[in-house]
Amino acid sequence: MIPPNLPERYETTFKEVKDLVFETFELWEQQRVGFRWKNYLANHSLRVTSLSVEQGKREGGNWVELSFAGILHDITKPYDGDYITDANGERIVGKDGYWKNEVLRPAQHNLVTRLYDKHNLYGKVHHLSGAFIARKLLNRYDLTEAFIDNVSGMIRAHVQPLQHSSNELDQYNKVENQILADADLLDSNFGYVAFFRNLNIHAYRAQKGKAFDIEEYLENLGQWNESKQQLVRRLFLASSRKIAEKRVERSYRLYEQLKEDMNWFELNKQYGLLGMIQYFVHRVEDPNFTDEITFLRNHWIPTRQKWISKGPTCDPERARRSLARVMRFVKTIEAEAAGKA
Repeated sequence: MIPPNLPERYETTFKEVKDLVFETFELWEQQRVGFRWKNYLANHSLRVTSLSVEQGKREGGNWVELSFAGILHDITKPYDGDYITDANGERIVGKDGYWKNEVLRPAQHNLVTRLYDKHNLYGKVHHLSGAFIARKLLNRYDLTEAFIDNVSGMIRAHVQPLQHSSNELDQYNKVENQILADADLLDSNFGYVAFFRNLNIHAYRAQKGKAFDIEEYLENLGQWNESKQQLVRRLFLASSRKIAEKRVERSYRLYEQLKEDMNWFELNKQYGLLGMIQYFVHRVEDPNFTDEITFLRNHWIPTRQKWISKGPTCDPERARRSLARVMRFVKTIEAEAAGKA
């Protein structure tokens, strides 16, 4: 994926950087760490890039620089293991105001990991080590010093500390820094893309214990939706808060639709949102967001359209309405992933 209308002189550089980022994510053996999995980082980086570019255009920011910052922002995230906790199970916050993580070492190496080793970046939070690595990588290309400084600065600012110093707050005066920080928070926490992540986290945990219980999940989903209201206030830009509010409203509607679908459980398990969830639940080991949504659009939905047209179903009109909800879900989640919703 190359951002649409990216100036031609940047296209080759962007593609090479993106390929290196994705190559780097594959160097670790761990399939799951905390709330992420291998494919998540690549999918998340693409979505953050798209949203940052769209927001850059809306807010008059430098969207070309934002495209590079978006694809690079989590370049050193795989080094972050589980959160370190105290005797009470509470996350430990370092002197710099960030949660402390265990360190994961890669099983294989490439340019990124060799730079990480050479400069002994172990123990640095990923937005600081990532900003450093991004600068080293971009220095290899014919880019201006100002361009590289700006991209590195955006990556450095994309994680907000729990306690801000005045110097740290100053970096958020730049609209591009605000855009990337907001895009990162939006993608992880709001809308259908965040629902996909939340579902996979719960389904994976269920596989490791008891079977996935849709009723129990819906109860948790309602609480999850409620928790998003306070996160809206952490977003810098009014336009970001507007996106978040629309996504929260959308997630509430999805929750209500899912509860309604439980009244026609067997039909909706075959044709509706419950069936879509069932498909996702059986793909939780290392789900690839792009592949799963493409499968729904190109195979899962057309297959059920054929079933309805050929009949017989117990209630073909209700089956069509249920399938239409899945079609709207797919259209909307693709718009979110493209930064347009």
